[in-house]
Amino acid sequence: MTTRRGFLLGAGAGVAGLAVGATGGALVTAGDDDVRRRATASAEKRFFEAAGAADEGEGVARLGTRRVVWNTTVTEPVAAITFDDGPTPEYTPRILDALERAGLTATFNVMGWNGVHHPEVLRDVVAAGHEIGNHTWTHRDLTTLTQEQTREEMVRCKDEIEALLGRPFTSFRPPRGELTGYALRIAAELGYDTYIWSVTRGPGDKKEVGEIEDYMGRTVQAGDVLGLHDGIGRGTFDPEAAFAVALAQRRELEVAALPTALQQIADRGITLVSANRLLERSVPEPIGGSPPPPSDGD
Repeated sequence: MTTRRGFLLGAGAGVAGLAVGATGGALVTAGDDDVRRRATASAEKRFFEAAGAADEGEGVARLGTRRVVWNTTVTEPVAAITFDDGPTPEYTPRILDALERAGLTATFNVMGWNGVHHPEVLRDVVAAGHEIGNHTWTHRDLTTLTQEQTREEMVRCKDEIEALLGRPFTSFRPPRGELTGYALRIAAELGYDTYIWSVTRGPGDKKEVGEIEDYMGRTVQAGDVLGLHDGIGRGTFDPEAAFAVALAQRRELEVAALPTALQQIADRGITLVSANRLLERSVPEPIGGSPPPPSDGD
């Protein structure tokens, strides 16, 4: 079964394969001593760079307690709804309309480049009362970046969007849900909790709007973080590429399914809120026991 993460990783398999080869993986063949020496040198360089970063750090790091959230424990029937990769004129306005009709407030995790290139759409998101989260500047996979590149992706997104809107981000979502310790450090420096997700629009083989409506409508539970999209991530920069076309097709289905899915979730008595609002209404996770059942209604 194809997952969102698996789909995206598959789209970048060529690049990933080269990265593996550079560190002594599949591209190194027996008898190729020169390749082996270069691969060993590269691996050693990366090891000592990482060790040095861990040993020396960046000065004192009293950054407090920040959370990484997939879902939460609640005593009432609430769940979070979030959208990644926008804003875009293709998807965001239609999502805003669906949320307005349903009377819901969501979290939009902004890809900074899109926010700067579609400022009016982003302002519409904020004007409608939705939260905004940092989703990096250009949606690069953080696990492939240096520390300097990681900081640039997160801080540039923060600086440019805050300058545009005059308000801060409330949280962080890493592209593709791929995290590193250094990215978490920067998130803590910037005052963000980090949200992943526990539910999506469903497996990639669901290609009918009705299937996606029903999947979201019946799968979302109290305490979940529903991860959806209003953009196509890295596909933004090469929209004619095969993976970008495939993502756009998935987004069309997802957006088309949203109004009915929202109604089905509401009919089951679950109220969707923004990510930080869900966290505010959550309780400490029990240790060694089952979470308390949600109460009926708000």
